[in-house]
Amino acid sequence: FSKENRDIWESFCLIDFYAPKIKDAIKNDVFPQLSFDRLKSTTDKVSSKKNIYGALASLSSKGNYRRTLLEAVLTFEDYITDIIKIVYLDIPTILLRNQSNNSNSSGYKNLLELVLKANDKEDIVNKLVEEKIRSIFYGNPLDIFEKDKAHLGLGSYFKDNHSNDLKTYRKIIAIRNIIAHNNGKVDSKYIREVDSTVALGRKVVIDREFLKETIYLLSMLATQLTRLVIENIYKENAKGKLAQPAIPYRN
Repeated sequence: FSKENRDIWESFCLIDFYAPKIKDAIKNDVFPQLSFDRLKSTTDKVSSKKNIYGALASLSSKGNYRRTLLEAVLTFEDYITDIIKIVYLDIPTILLRNQSNNSNSSGYKNLLELVLKANDKEDIVNKLVEEKIRSIFYGNPLDIFEKDKAHLGLGSYFKDNHSNDLKTYRKIIAIRNIIAHNNGKVDSKYIREVDSTVALGRKVVIDREFLKETIYLLSMLATQLTRLVIENIYKENAKGKLAQPAIPYRN
């Protein structure tokens, strides 16, 4: 996960650095003009310098920033999903925790108990784990850290020690959501949950410093979650970088 995070940041830096230089190289005929195959034709199209400049400008000012944020959050969520799945498959009885007493959840609990007592249960447990993880991320991902919704032995650690980081994480997720679902425009949910002073419909601006903080923060949250799982679920001592104290992000 750490390597993937570094790759995401370095890819952003590479595009951010070279895009203007590519424009200059094309302008001075150092690089050839782009020729690409059309989607709805068998003939190729040679793009004009003006169109290439526009595409590079869009990539530098918007596309590279959005892609980096989306990829960083996706990679983080994939990692957290993998951790949850490993824990649930190792200790399937965790699936039984915190079921309320209404009929639906009682039926679900009874089903789980039957499955967990069965002799041939691997495929069924895998499906139950996948469904449980889906339900966790379908809600508010912040609950994994604030409420230990996935029952990973986190307790109140993140609320007690990383309350400001969780506020930033909330903002990261909110911006990811409006980029993915509202073309980067602020919606009422963003105003309600993140910033009540911003105007509805305003375009969110992602800058380099915010991206750097995002990648650093997601890496720190993942590291601390992993450490707590090792210590509280598997009753082992974290070693190496996992045992090091969390260092707040510094500009």
